[in-house]
Amino acid sequence: MNARETGSAFRHQSHRLIGQQVVDTRSLREGELRAVLVEENGDLTAYIRGGDHREFDVPLNCIRRAQ
Repeated sequence: MNARETGSAFRHQSHRLIGQQVVDTRSLREGELRAVLVEENGDLTAYIRGGDHREFDVPLNCIRRAQ
């Protein structure tokens, strides 16, 4: 049994800001954009690792590049 999956199996989406510092415009939390996923309903969700090393998710349209 092979436990490795391709990115498409998890509905990962490429994005120009992955690996960059971003800000959640709703909460103003900042962190590194780690992944963008396509949800079952078609929405795009950004997964961000904050300064405390915990990941949080926000709608992709609520992030911007950090200054």
